[in-house]
Amino acid sequence: MGAPALGALVLAGGAARRMQGQNKALLRLEGRTFLERLAEAFDGFDERLISTNDASFAAGSPFVPVADRTPGRGPLEGIASALAVCKSDGLVVAACDMPLFSADLARFLAQAAQGHPAAACEDRAGRLHPLCGVYMKTCLPALDAALGQGRLRMMDAFFEIGGAAVPLGGTAFADSVLTNINTPDALEKLIDTP
Repeated sequence: MGAPALGALVLAGGAARRMQGQNKALLRLEGRTFLERLAEAFDGFDERLISTNDASFAAGSPFVPVADRTPGRGPLEGIASALAVCKSDGLVVAACDMPLFSADLARFLAQAAQGHPAAACEDRAGRLHPLCGVYMKTCLPALDAALGQGRLRMMDAFFEIGGAAVPLGGTAFADSVLTNINTPDALEKLIDTP
């Protein structure tokens, strides 16, 4: 039996309140939008989805928009909605505000997730990043059960489905690949970093 076929999912459904409502997928770093950078990172994937309730900004991108089945329930709903419609066995997931996510990290996650219903990056400080990981279709019933009970915390759901931490310690990946940009100050700091 070969490795499962994985698609890609960008989570872009947040309200971006800390960015004053600016769509984080359209923020720019080094002349490219975050969405363009993620499109490059996921270039080798046959199925590329984007979780959003505003499909207009994804026009012209390689990502197929997937709306939340029930809006307002956060990233857990975005992942579950995408798993419900994807053709792949699972999805490598990255949040739209992760401009340093790379093709190498996507491949690393896909490899590390084999044999697990879900897997997510863990930085060197031991902090888990459940919005940078892999979710298999087999975990959809458990995600739907959590959503149905109003349990929306991503971290709780991750552990309930038996997700595995994928430590970056001991790899060539710097913790900075997990950087997410939530505020104008964070974007400015990233731009100013040599």
